[in-house]
Amino acid sequence: MNLEDKNVKKKIMIGIGIAFVILVVVGTSLALWSFNTKQTSINELNSSCLKISLKDENDAITLEKAHPITNDEGEALTPYTFTIQNTCTTSISYNVNLGITENSTLNAKYIAVKLGEDEKKILNAFTPATLDNYSEAYTLKTGTLSGKDSITYDLRLWMDETTEGEESMNKTFESKIVISASLNELAVLYKEDLLNGADPVLDEEGKLIPVTISEDNGKVTKADLDTEWYNYEDQKWANAVILTESGKNKNYKEFDEILEEDIESYFVWIPKYRYQIFDLGKYTDANGSLNENAAQTIEIEFGLTDTQDDESKKECATPNKSGADGQCDVGDWMTHPAFTAFEGSKGMWVGKFETGYDGATSTTEAEQHNEIAEDKVIIKPNAYSWTNITIKNMFDTSYAYQRELDSHMMKNTEWGAVAYLQHSKYGSGESVRINNNGNCVTGYAAKTEPTVGFTSYTDYERPSELGKDGTNTVNYTNPESRVASTTGNYTGVYDMSGGCWEYVMGVIKGSNGSGFTFGSSGFSTTTFPFKTGEEKSQYYDVYDYGTSEGTYNRRILGDAIGEMGPFGRKIFGSQSRRLTSWYDDEAWFAYSTYPWFTRGGDFNLGSGSGVFNFRRLNGGVNVGHGFRIVLAPTK
Repeated sequence: MNLEDKNVKKKIMIGIGIAFVILVVVGTSLALWSFNTKQTSINELNSSCLKISLKDENDAITLEKAHPITNDEGEALTPYTFTIQNTCTTSISYNVNLGITENSTLNAKYIAVKLGEDEKKILNAFTPATLDNYSEAYTLKTGTLSGKDSITYDLRLWMDETTEGEESMNKTFESKIVISASLNELAVLYKEDLLNGADPVLDEEGKLIPVTISEDNGKVTKADLDTEWYNYEDQKWANAVILTESGKNKNYKEFDEILEEDIESYFVWIPKYRYQIFDLGKYTDANGSLNENAAQTIEIEFGLTDTQDDESKKECATPNKSGADGQCDVGDWMTHPAFTAFEGSKGMWVGKFETGYDGATSTTEAEQHNEIAEDKVIIKPNAYSWTNITIKNMFDTSYAYQRELDSHMMKNTEWGAVAYLQHSKYGSGESVRINNNGNCVTGYAAKTEPTVGFTSYTDYERPSELGKDGTNTVNYTNPESRVASTTGNYTGVYDMSGGCWEYVMGVIKGSNGSGFTFGSSGFSTTTFPFKTGEEKSQYYDVYDYGTSEGTYNRRILGDAIGEMGPFGRKIFGSQSRRLTSWYDDEAWFAYSTYPWFTRGGDFNLGSGSGVFNFRRLNGGVNVGHGFRIVLAPTK
């Protein structure tokens, strides 16, 4: 560099500066935030999950020299320091950007940048970014922050020593720091190693409130995500609630008791898992004798992958079609099909109780609403089950209930996923006690295990040891009701044995092997979810066509039907035609006349009701037949 060049550079006194640094937090990918804001105080700016702190006493970057300087001089400048702090329990991705305003006239190729410990770099060598209201912008840094984590950066800007010529003289440079952040998949601080990543997924909007439930009386408390609030090793399943509008306004804090009147719905988390196949369920008839010892513990392993890393275990291809075996043999491991229908699934939130009709004060009132009314959904104890409604209206109501959480009516395989978890070492592992409340009120339990089923095939008389209310049954708030839970404690799923029958989204194909047999469901080939091109097959299970209720080889592995064999015919008095599953639960496969499945039995059936009960019906308006809702959030 000659003397003349040096003299020229001394004359280059441009107005380089960062007039007020404006921090802008934008929710980019998951819409938890969607706003632009200027800081309201000098030192920090907050959003709901992000906090930007400025260490300096003012909000302007001070440049000590406004002419070209060497790298050593630039790196010795007093830095501008700022901190990005993640105040949520979720991880975030962030970008540190430098946006150049329209007032700037100096080319970015003359600006040297040093951020933190990174090497000095010319501004226009960074990756260009697109930011509103800036003539150009560059991303200086990309990173992630775990929940409750923070990071501090030192930023230095100077005019690079290579700057020369009239092109850079009498120019101005104005820029602003812009932090763009996006919420990563919601995760909780407490995780159970046993689940191998299949921990509960909570929504970004905060609708699902994680809770713990007292074993003394069912009292609900808002969970602290830093501490253990579920433990599947100890049969304590994760629970969450959705609040009423008035409940949302109360701003419940961790460890606060949540009043029952503020709860709209309860849900239980079923983590994604694989199970070891114990029976292929290829039964073509049910003429054999009942195997009283058929029930067994189902081996389960939690985890997110659909392949088995342990070479000592063979995993078959998931046969999610009616009658399909894939490459499966007894002893193989298979990812349960309830978790393969939804891409990215870590599990599902299952309605803790049968769906009730909000405001109904009697069984009769809850039966008078064959309509689509998502705003009338309640899922809680001591509610009257919403029955006497077509499957189509059940489905449409469930689908609209919490669309952002992928709400839908429970499928047959989803029922099976709960049943298999219940009968593993992570559930109660035994017959679930019947809800014998004859008014179809949710959360009840019989005080004694029924020993017989119905005694008249035509009249469905209630077994003598059961009753509607009072001495033979207990309310959910009574700890004796816990035997009617899938875990034997308050954290499990209720009403899966007895209460009212529950329709599930499981239907058979048409007689020609294609299409569907809709019965009286209200569905047609022109209505969602069966409209051509809009079938949305993740929301229903379809079975091969059949004309017999005893051909179980049309099962889907994992639906808690065919694999529960061998079946038999149980004799009650003069009646000998009743088909049975595990624990003497009633078992009738869907066929041409009755193309839809119902599950669980009802309060009438005594020992015929249960988690492994299944039956066939026409899908129409039927007294005593309700439904259950599932949420399948994946992010």
